[in-house]
Amino acid sequence: MTTTQWIAIASLATVMVSALAIAVGLKSVRDQLRLSIFLEYTERYAKIMRDMPFEAREPGSGYLLASRPDEERYRVLRIFREYLNLCSEERWLHDHHRIDNPTWNIWECGMQDAARFPCFRDAWDILAPEYNAYKDFQDFVTRKLLPNAPPAQNPLRSEAPKTGLAP
Repeated sequence: MTTTQWIAIASLATVMVSALAIAVGLKSVRDQLRLSIFLEYTERYAKIMRDMPFEAREPGSGYLLASRPDEERYRVLRIFREYLNLCSEERWLHDHHRIDNPTWNIWECGMQDAARFPCFRDAWDILAPEYNAYKDFQDFVTRKLLPNAPPAQNPLRSEAPKTGLAP
């Protein structure tokens, strides 16, 4: 073998090792980003649930938005809006392959559990129009979450547009 052939082989080996190192580095960066996203969303979820009144999170508690004073009802609707925004972002991340399936499965299971909150359906009925621009999310809520939700009990639903229940 000539010196030129040895140089060519060494150059090719160097390129291959470099490409492998870049691929490993990129995978590591991707994994770090996914972990960062997971932790950020977990922190946001924890804050939302801390702010939600306990009775509003307790399936079977009988907590009704319509029976609450305006201030509390508006506060709970703001919390539900924040939660639904979080869910819509998580759905978008999943649909655009920014999170892996195991993470999505955990989040979707959590959403199905939250749909069992006593006033989830009532809050969704009031807030759903805010998601008209994201029909895929509205369809997801209708198809995957509302079947878990207790029946609607909110007589304020018909009043939402005229009373400004969109806090």
